[in-house]
Amino acid sequence: MIKVMGFVALLILISCQGTIKNTEAIVEEEVGTEIVDTTDVHSDDEGSLTETSKAPEQGKEFPLGFWVGDFEQDREKTEDGTYLYVDEGYMWNRTNKINISIDKIDGNKVIGHSVVAGNDRPFQGTVTKSTDLPPNSIVYTFNVKEPGDDRYDGEFTFQIVGDQLSGKWEAYKDIEIKKRKYRLERKVFTYEPSINLENAKVYVNWEKTANERKEIIEDGDETYEWFSAEYATATQKIYTINASTQVLVKEDVENLMRGDLTIIRNTIYARHGYSFKNRPLRVFFDAQSWYIPLHTNIKADFTEIELSNIKLLLLYEKNAAEYYDSFGRG
Repeated sequence: MIKVMGFVALLILISCQGTIKNTEAIVEEEVGTEIVDTTDVHSDDEGSLTETSKAPEQGKEFPLGFWVGDFEQDREKTEDGTYLYVDEGYMWNRTNKINISIDKIDGNKVIGHSVVAGNDRPFQGTVTKSTDLPPNSIVYTFNVKEPGDDRYDGEFTFQIVGDQLSGKWEAYKDIEIKKRKYRLERKVFTYEPSINLENAKVYVNWEKTANERKEIIEDGDETYEWFSAEYATATQKIYTINASTQVLVKEDVENLMRGDLTIIRNTIYARHGYSFKNRPLRVFFDAQSWYIPLHTNIKADFTEIELSNIKLLLLYEKNAAEYYDSFGRG
């Protein structure tokens, strides 16, 4: 008698054993990161930098600036949370890092924008100022709305007390996660080419899998089958190469796995504050404490070293062997 059990192999492997050659010579580049001749980048180009993606005028009014943190599901308003399960050992709770930028306050009118999950959306609305007793703290209460011409637009209501911004968001349309909450801290963005990746979260590209079928005998009479799924990922090499400060040559990259090349290249984008649409990349970089989603277009921001390295990384990334690994109980 044969019983089929569909579950994922539950063993975390760190070494690069059993690499699988990639047969698709295609590299996915995020929109807004493509290498272009900077002389051809104009303010009216599709996807180019907009007024809303520029840094606000810091310091003229206290609440102005970037407020950054987790954009979570509001489970108090949702009966069942929405999660993405890669397997029993890797789960994403659908939290994204958000940047709420308050760009201008004129009287009780406020203008700003939000950057999250590869979307840079303007908003406007009102702000009131009051005093919270007994701590005598100044409280700024905001109600701002995005335009509504994008599927993921909605309305923000939040307060700023001291260096903390907290509130709720609700989408206009009936999307998968309609209501979210957030508690953000004020941040100042500075481009730091020397900043390196923290070993904060494993990179797992759950969109690429390799399946292996196995059989075992149990009780002598029954045969059990199960399928183990391995996911495209990266190795520890991603923590040893900085493509924003080091001029890379063939010998540095020719033996790297495809996931390594992908992360090293995209770390350049993260240092510039690029907001990722690609979910596996977004989950990985959101876990970096230094990362601030700032722009959806960084075409004109790369240094000469970065431009050279991006071209080299893309060249080798197309034909590099994929590294598949499994994640779960040890």
